[in-house]
Amino acid sequence: MRTHPRNIPESTSISEMEPQGGARAKHRRITGLLLWAIGIGLYAACVSYIGWDRLRSAIAGVDVTVFLLMTAATLVGLWIRVLKWRLALGKASGATGAFFLSKAAGEWSPGRIGELSPLALRRHRNARMAAWIVLDRILEMGVTLGLGIVGLLALKVPQRGVILLIALLLCAALLGLLVLLTRQQLFVGIASKFAEGTFAHRMLRVLVSLSAETTAFLRVTPQATLLTVAAGCVDVWVGVLLYQAFDWDVAFALMAAAKGVHAVASAIPITPNATGVPYLATAVLIHEVGGVPSEVLAAAIASSVVVTNLVFWLSFGLGIMDVRGTSRRRGTGKPRE
Repeated sequence: MRTHPRNIPESTSISEMEPQGGARAKHRRITGLLLWAIGIGLYAACVSYIGWDRLRSAIAGVDVTVFLLMTAATLVGLWIRVLKWRLALGKASGATGAFFLSKAAGEWSPGRIGELSPLALRRHRNARMAAWIVLDRILEMGVTLGLGIVGLLALKVPQRGVILLIALLLCAALLGLLVLLTRQQLFVGIASKFAEGTFAHRMLRVLVSLSAETTAFLRVTPQATLLTVAAGCVDVWVGVLLYQAFDWDVAFALMAAAKGVHAVASAIPITPNATGVPYLATAVLIHEVGGVPSEVLAAAIASSVVVTNLVFWLSFGLGIMDVRGTSRRRGTGKPRE
């Protein structure tokens, strides 16, 4: 493993691709609050339509044992992903902390752009971290869409052809992006056509660095892909267990398809998870194909969000400890792996 990832000079920092400043930070906060308001309003409207009594009845009938098993599986899926980041970046790289920072900011942000948040830390402001975040997002989206396609093929879903076409196009786009990111000489050639010091030249030099690091990560891509597939399958199983806790059997194929639909909806910049639209899209699919009642869907979705966030934020504390620990190691001059 290389011990010195290519740091990006301040003049050509990755952060230039996402301008900072008080005005921008204020805009992000306002946008975040607006998205959350939309999501809460959408859920409240759905519950109002369903009826609070029916929702309470569905929650009261939950199987606690299965629900706890679902919670444990959620934890397993989360830490498989932490293991993937540690495998790719190295045990002493602060990978655990970077993972939690990335996912905390990315889960609810438009287009998941918040996943680049580790680049805000000087320790992680390098092409290696940026390349891994992009590569990991490609792997996660690819596996989720792949499982969704398999699920759709096994089901008779309304508008299946349209959904499959969109999913296949997205998979092709992800593959094309990965191939493009490994074409370092292409970016070198384009950069040579611009004068040094210009914004275009600096950005292209950043892409050259990203390309070099992405190519270097290809050696761990097979293992990372296997871990992503394992985590994706656990996620689907979590969904199956969730509805079993409410005494409804949802087929693995249907849940895989629902996860794929959720991924597509949440990737659209104007409909991140915070808006609630991805959850509504999956609820419609599960209701139409699986026949799950609306009150169960509403209770299950709310329970899933609560459990997922509880598991994540409790684990997040360990991630912050990792950030602090690696910072102290850097201060003592201990070599990185």
